Amino acid sequence: LQHLPARQRAVLVLRDVLQWKASEVATALGTTTTAVNSLLQRARTQLELATPSADTLVEPETPEERDLPARYVAAFENYDIDGIVELFTKDAVWEMPPFEGWYRGGTAIGTLVSEKCPAKARGDMRLVPTVANGQPALGLYMRGEDGVHRPFQLHVLDVTADGVSHVVCFFDIDLFEKFGLPETPPA
Repeated sequence: LQHLPARQRAVLVLRDVLQWKASEVATALGTTTTAVNSLLQRARTQLELATPSADTLVEPETPEERDLPARYVAAFENYDIDGIVELFTKDAVWEMPPFEGWYRGGTAIGTLVSEKCPAKARGDMRLVPTVANGQPALGLYMRGEDGVHRPFQLHVLDVTADGVSHVVCFFDIDLFEKFGLPETPPA
């Protein structure tokens, strides 16, 4: 949904999710039924273009690409900010829906982790691998004040030969169960 302009997003949610009639959406948004139908058609087209296809998702080809998720895990678990920065491509994007801000480039992502993440030392984060839409994904568990690691974020990675090019970081911890991740990470 982040790929859609606000009005298209509103129309898509009201029509396809909440099942409102086009006339009801038009009244709510102060527009015409024709405009609502047009916005809905454009929203669906845009989502279709933004959705990964089987042709664009490929298995990592090189040993470096296959090793990248393991290096990602090690850098985060060791709270190695320099190592985290090195993993990302120069134009990498980090996004955290529902937050609007995106971070671009390894340096900005490293700064985000070091300044905004509750982790402050090695061992504060544990990551468990999974898969989302054919892409490598990781459940990130954060150590609480009681020393127990609990679900915190789900990272979905786009991996290229040059490094991690995109991370979508979900804060919805209900996703852990849906992705078969345990309540606490294995010892």
